[in-house]
Amino acid sequence: MVKKGTKKPRKLAETNRFALIDRALCKRTKPELTAMILAIAKEHAVVARELEDRLNIEKPVDMLVADISSAIDRATDFDEREINYNFDVDWQAYADVQRGLSLLVERGRLAEAKSLALKLMKDGSYQVECSDEGLMTDEIIQCLRPVIRAVKDAGGDQAVKWAGDMQKADRVGFICDAELAELRGQS
Repeated sequence: MVKKGTKKPRKLAETNRFALIDRALCKRTKPELTAMILAIAKEHAVVARELEDRLNIEKPVDMLVADISSAIDRATDFDEREINYNFDVDWQAYADVQRGLSLLVERGRLAEAKSLALKLMKDGSYQVECSDEGLMTDEIIQCLRPVIRAVKDAGGDQAVKWAGDMQKADRVGFICDAELAELRGQS
């Protein structure tokens, strides 16, 4: 049983904590603050990603590809002991994948986007297959759509081949099936 009045002191303690941190930070120089923030970012990937977003850092393509690949791994990861259950999903990682693939397409890096989309289809469709309800299906589709549109706009034999590879990689047989069939001319 929680004692009456315990919530207010906790909130006050948090307020006091931030006031203390604020005072301590105000005593630091700009180079000291920069070094401190960088050290924290190196220790915590979430902080590094947040800083990249807030600072609008334009990453080189190789770093962007590595980050998207890592986000796919985080998004599609699950404990195989929980097959046929509604296991925890990293929804933020799916958002990171979608943002990253869209950015690759915007930068005209379609080859890299197609390769990562294929990885997402393989790993994501396995996750859907192993889950109870496949709740992540919509997120996978949203991630793949910008790549599919770009491939469709590019057209050609490579588009047909890639669509076929994507359909083969789809373990559940319904992720973006209409769009991929259309690319292959099977609509």
